Amino acid sequence: MLSAPPNYPNKERRGVTLKSNIFDPHKSFLSLKILWFVVATHFAVAAIFSILITYNSNLTPSYDYTGFNNALNIFKIPLGILALIIPIVALLAANHRSEQTKEQMRLASENNNFSNFYKHTEEFESYLSEHEESKTKISLPRKFHRLAFPGAKHGDFRVGEKIGLKIDEYILDIILASAGLNDQKTWIEAADKLDFLIQKYAQTFYIKSYYSSTSGNSIPVFERTVFIPDGDVKNLIISIKNISEKIRDALLFDERYEPSEILTKVIEFDYNKIPSSNITNISNYKPFDFQTLFLEKVTVI
Repeated sequence: MLSAPPNYPNKERRGVTLKSNIFDPHKSFLSLKILWFVVATHFAVAAIFSILITYNSNLTPSYDYTGFNNALNIFKIPLGILALIIPIVALLAANHRSEQTKEQMRLASENNNFSNFYKHTEEFESYLSEHEESKTKISLPRKFHRLAFPGAKHGDFRVGEKIGLKIDEYILDIILASAGLNDQKTWIEAADKLDFLIQKYAQTFYIKSYYSSTSGNSIPVFERTVFIPDGDVKNLIISIKNISEKIRDALLFDERYEPSEILTKVIEFDYNKIPSSNITNISNYKPFDFQTLFLEKVTVI
């Protein structure tokens, strides 16, 4: 499938320069326009010089050896111009072979990258299936793979820098949004925003089943409904750990990957520090400041 050249216009063919357009590696040498342009130009120049010599000289035809020798001497400039065709054509042929070699190397590299990409994808899926110890899963492994290894199709199997920045950005947004949980009057609105950010975090990285429990309470907030696992807001916070841990474990497929400090702290944080609240009776909610607790953990280390 990859052995055939891409069907791009000549001037837009990927990896082919202007030089390759002149010495198109997908054409035979004799079909190159540059070859026939060089040959025709030299013949035309030689013909012009021959006509000028003949027209301005008083020549008498002689078909013996003397006449032929004289002809070589008289027309040595046009003949010299024609003789230049040989080394120039040889140079063009060598350059065309060089372009063909480069194109073969490019196609071989693409084929190799193609095979390695799918092998890497299959091994990544196998790695995920071997490490599915929790119910939290990556629902679309191939899409996660493309997100985590953006350079894989080109032979770069390192975790991309952008995914690390995106993870940190989501975690920071969630931590900042959790500040509202420390107020008895605003905690419901804060839980709504937190739930929205957590869902977005999970969806971006194709994570599913990240709640600690499928049972719980649903709180209506404006036009949305916020699900609180087991009726405890603490479990809403713990879901951040579940998502982050699954992402980190998947990215550790690349042995060179080092989780960021904030990702590590979210996973290793002692969630027992967060008080439990039974929201069956909303008035019994116990406010807590996860942001402060988390930042204390960060600054200690």
